[in-house]
Amino acid sequence: MKLHRLKLENFRGVTAREIEFPDAGVVVVTGRNEIGKTSMIDALDALIALPDSSKKRTILEAKPAGRDVPVLVEAEFSIGPTRVVYTKQWLKRPTTTLRHVSGASAGRTVTGREAHDAAEQLWATADTILWQALRYLQASGLDQNALTDSAALRRALESRAGEAQGDDREVTTLLERVGAECDRYWTSTRKRNAKFVQAETDCRDAETAAAAAAEELRGIAGVEDELAELTEEIADSGRKLAAARAERAELDRAAEQIEAVQRQQQEAQRRRDAAQGELDRARERASRRTELVAALAADEERSAALAGDLRACEEDLAPVREQAEETEQRRAAAQAAVQEARAAHRSAREDQKHLEDVGRHRRASTILDSLEAVRARLAELQSRPITEIDEDVLDELDRAQRAAERAEAELAAGSARVELTALGHARRIERCGATEEVRSEEPWSVPVTDEVEIEIPGEWRVRISPEQGIETRRDAAQQAAEAFAALLARHGLGSVAEARAAWRDAQELARQVREAVADRDRLLDGEDESRLRDERDRLAAAIEQYGERRSGDVPLPASADAAQATVQAAEDALIEAEDAARRTEAAAQAARANLEKAQTRLHSLQGAALEQERALTAARARLEEARHDVPDEELERAVTAAGAALAAVQEEIDAHEAHLTGLDAERVLADRQLVADQVAGLERLLTDRQGRRSSLLGKLEGMGRDRVQLVHDQAETRLEAARRHLAGMERRAEAALLLERTLLAHRERAHAQYVQPFRTAVEQLGRAVYGPEFEVQVSGTLEVEQRKLDGDWLPFAALSTGAKEQLVILIRLATALLVDPEDGVPVLLDDALGHSDPQRLRRLASAITTAGERTQVIVLTSNPERFANLREARRIEM
Repeated sequence: MKLHRLKLENFRGVTAREIEFPDAGVVVVTGRNEIGKTSMIDALDALIALPDSSKKRTILEAKPAGRDVPVLVEAEFSIGPTRVVYTKQWLKRPTTTLRHVSGASAGRTVTGREAHDAAEQLWATADTILWQALRYLQASGLDQNALTDSAALRRALESRAGEAQGDDREVTTLLERVGAECDRYWTSTRKRNAKFVQAETDCRDAETAAAAAAEELRGIAGVEDELAELTEEIADSGRKLAAARAERAELDRAAEQIEAVQRQQQEAQRRRDAAQGELDRARERASRRTELVAALAADEERSAALAGDLRACEEDLAPVREQAEETEQRRAAAQAAVQEARAAHRSAREDQKHLEDVGRHRRASTILDSLEAVRARLAELQSRPITEIDEDVLDELDRAQRAAERAEAELAAGSARVELTALGHARRIERCGATEEVRSEEPWSVPVTDEVEIEIPGEWRVRISPEQGIETRRDAAQQAAEAFAALLARHGLGSVAEARAAWRDAQELARQVREAVADRDRLLDGEDESRLRDERDRLAAAIEQYGERRSGDVPLPASADAAQATVQAAEDALIEAEDAARRTEAAAQAARANLEKAQTRLHSLQGAALEQERALTAARARLEEARHDVPDEELERAVTAAGAALAAVQEEIDAHEAHLTGLDAERVLADRQLVADQVAGLERLLTDRQGRRSSLLGKLEGMGRDRVQLVHDQAETRLEAARRHLAGMERRAEAALLLERTLLAHRERAHAQYVQPFRTAVEQLGRAVYGPEFEVQVSGTLEVEQRKLDGDWLPFAALSTGAKEQLVILIRLATALLVDPEDGVPVLLDDALGHSDPQRLRRLASAITTAGERTQVIVLTSNPERFANLREARRIEM
């Protein structure tokens, strides 16, 4: 499976985006966090799994908040020779479209549920287990995926194990023959193939047609019953409408009297609102006078409190000033101690760097010595001969073989068949000079591709001639077979399996060359050999110069560990001195802050006392001015008069309310509205029923019972034929599948050693990253249980987060390298290697590039610098 293009609209914050992917190699898609990289994978999963009518959480959460827009996902991908464009739109105007770009159905486009089902059938032909296993997603954790269920990986491992152990080819040939028989009915993942599905579809279509014809017959009787019932309903609706109209006229007269009283009540309520406003204004004036009196009392109390606080603050200032001077002296002494500790630490770090230069000089010399051996091995591998068999030749052979098989199948499938059933007991017959046995009650049939003569000795002889036009199919089958044989002869091959073996040998040679190149690159680790030699010479000069300028008062540490201990001791002493300096600095700052705080508080209290005195004078002046304008007694009289006026108006409103209660106003008005709604509803219902009656009369005139009965009988006949054909195919398909599963079960036990090829592939990639001592232990379920590095074995669960992440990615890359490219799927890495150091990142880049030579590798990242070493990768910025 290959992904060519992906398009999203209104999916998890992605308004519109379309990305095209190359058919092979590494592509790095970069973009900031939350821009929607992981959403691309989730959108592709939703496209494959969810119909356009789905209301699952995945779709509902993908829709942009607050916007009434559809959610759309479109992908262009290939599975085998079939390339399609698959589009789905959810929520608003749901649609599904599947357009075949290439393959057997090129140019064909289907929509709706048919498109969804066709896409599911196509997807079933891919290795979906491998599709899930070769992902490394940001939210999927660091667990290993189950790989034993992958048919593509199992075929690759069995092939390699067979080459290594020398399996019995007769067993393999038998399994291939059984597999070929299964392939007539099942896909590579042993789901029903297109031919099988077509038989089921034909049967379902026949059932649908028969059901539709029966339903149409039932529909004629239903229309007649509905017409009689509708006529009775029209008469009943007319009677009810007349009664409702009379009741509405009576209620209209009662409502007119009630509405007159309501108008009088509304006028009284207006006058009550005016009286209430006057009362509220009188109360507000009285409340403001009370607030002025209370504000004056509060200002007098605050003035007295501020005077006391000012006296206490002046007494507390002297001891705070003395403490600030003492802490400043301790701070100066601590700073001098820090300078001495820094000088000692600097000297220790220079010794440590000198010893590190010695170690790097020794490593550079070792690497340069190892490069010569790797260079010789690479030259020997590159001198070996290269086969002319490549993937294009294999594709051409596969197409020719499939064309021959398809032509032979079409010859048999498109021909008439003769079927015999022995009644009571088995019988022997002669067909074209050969004797065969027909078992009791078991149909025996053969396709009529040529003239067939059947004889029961002594009873009867039957000769069946093929239909006209079979010569064309027979010639096509013969031409396809001859073309396949000629293609094998042109390349000097006996079979497609032999071609694949030659191609695998070429791939193995290429792999060994890549390993040698990887060893060379690993030794250099991204460095140029000439620069490495310059570095070695530079380090030698630096070591000599340091020995000349270093003072002999303090001896050089005996080792790097001793130098590290000396640096650590100097760092501890420096940290201790700096901590002491920080403590004295903090104490001095605190003392200064306390002094400034005390002085600030004193100034603040002095200003506040002066401001409060001004406020007290202003409050006294405001109260005197208000009492001069309106005395307190006059405010109280205004509140009393406004309350009496409001009470009088309220009595008038209560009288109108009692009158309305006597008239039962609420019930009368509600009933009038209900009856008016009933009249309008009955009028609409009567009009609708009269229209439906006219429509049914026209529909009934256009129905023809004789025509429908004929269509029904023909559909039943086709349904019976389709069921017989499907039943025969199911029996043959299940028998072939049972035989294949039995053979595979025995072969699984005999091929338990295919764990070794998987382990070898993981270790080859791992040694390019970790070095030649890297090893792994693999369980029977193809999971890495332990890893060996630097002589130590560690269980997978005990590895660090970064080591786990690197290992699970290596497993995915190794799997991609093992699987045949025709069976492969893209490798997806989402925000990976965030816990890896720069050196491991550079080496992992080589492994990713190697996998990209056989399959698609799609890297999604918010940190493009992490994958800067993928020099041959195609980069896409989101």
